[in-house]
This record gives sequence, structure tokens and C-alpha cells, in this order.
Amino acid sequence: MHLIANEETIDRLVAQGVLLLQAFHAKHYNDPRGTESEFLRGSFAGWRSALHTEYHEGGEEIVDRAVAKSGLSITDAETGTIASVLQRIRPPVIYT
Repeated sequence: MHLIANEETIDRLVAQGVLLLQAFHAKHYNDPRGTESEFLRGSFAGWRSALHTEYHEGGEEIVDRAVAKSGLSITDAETGTIASVLQRIRPPVIYT
């Protein structure tokens, strides 16, 4: 779907998603089930929901761009597994 917004707006939204993903992974690395990790997971979900409200199906294109640019994704809260389309095309990031 073609997004109806100027490229600068889309780039800023993608950058915002990248920052949310990076912040989530930084907290998730130290405490996967901690309150800060869950707060950032919720922030990402809220950002994603707002994009869907504004851009409908095009919102997922922005989310996909942020995930692709960062190389990161959100993990499932209960199982701790990566919940992303990218999981099918490359292995999840494993911290040791």
C-alpha cells in the first residue's frame, strides 16, 4: 500500500520505531520480565496502534521499515520468543 504522507514524516516515524525497539532490547537484555521491559513493550504496541489508526494498513509498512532498519523486533511477553515476520527470514538475536 502506498502511504499518504510526506517522506520526512515517514522517516521520522520509522526513526521513532527504531528508538523504541532499541530501548526495549536494552532493557529486555538485562531483565526480560521486568517492569521497564514490559513498559517499553507497551509503548511499542501503542505506537503501532497509533500508526494503524492514522495510516490503516499502511501503518504496518512503517512498523516493518522500523523492524528492518533496526534488525530488532519485539518478543512475546509470555514465551520470550521473537514475535516478528523477520523471524522467518533470519534467526532471532540471542544474547549471551
